[in-house]
Amino acid sequence: MRALGLVLVAGSIGIAAPATADDDTVILEPSSYWSVDFGEEKCRLARAFGEGEDRHLLFIEQGGPKSSFGFMAIGPAFERFRRPDRIEIQFGGFEPMTDQMPMLGNTEGVGASLIFSNMNFRVRPETEGDAEEERRKAPLPRLDVEAANQIDSISVSYGKRNVVFNTGDLGEAVTVMNECALNFVEAWGLDRAAHETMSRLPRWTNEQAVVRRIKATYPSQALRRGEGGIIRLRVTVEEDGSISDCILNKATIAESLDPPACREMRRAEFEPALDKGGNPMRSFYQTNIIYRVS
Repeated sequence: MRALGLVLVAGSIGIAAPATADDDTVILEPSSYWSVDFGEEKCRLARAFGEGEDRHLLFIEQGGPKSSFGFMAIGPAFERFRRPDRIEIQFGGFEPMTDQMPMLGNTEGVGASLIFSNMNFRVRPETEGDAEEERRKAPLPRLDVEAANQIDSISVSYGKRNVVFNTGDLGEAVTVMNECALNFVEAWGLDRAAHETMSRLPRWTNEQAVVRRIKATYPSQALRRGEGGIIRLRVTVEEDGSISDCILNKATIAESLDPPACREMRRAEFEPALDKGGNPMRSFYQTNIIYRVS
């Protein structure tokens, strides 16, 4: 059984209303501590900013150990953010990200929402050598605490409009978030100690072909309603590369979106994970399915 709970992370709280640096910039101060929710299906790092009609929320979510995360920013400051391809997000002083198109929505009682599916705190090098070095340092993926320690604000921009969350140092909160996500390995019936020293995670060898079939099976009812959504998919990969389990968790709510992705995943082919000695081991594979209506 996975232990459930809520952990509060120390940090300063500002109770002032949002400050406007100029006509196009809104600066938001925290009005709660960071909290990490150890849920059954996901870990959620959450914090409130501003109060009353100016209340905003930030969420960082994971459905298991990954080097990336889902990110949500919610509040009235985003009412004018209407085109996903024009939205930029920046963590601290790292390079702004312009290629992460969010889904746009609305959260009752809070305001407009921006939902990003696969985020990192900073742009990663694209070379295979750098990727291999990262895997050698930490075979079981986790969020980048070194980067989080350098972040004290999160900025979301739309043209000249800029919304700044003064988060303070994210390092401690992200460290707790990592432990929450890593606990899932044992909850899934896998050997966490073996995963901590493994030489590689499973490799999906026919991903493009299966993903094409998953996209082609977009639920017709959801398409008619114009509903998009983000689905987290996790499979258990056995020692011979076969799949023994497939789990879907919705990162967004779409009433008619019930994708048959697990049915299509029966066609997936994997090279199994390898333990520290290079022997096949039972493990997991995670990915996101994004249904976006053009």
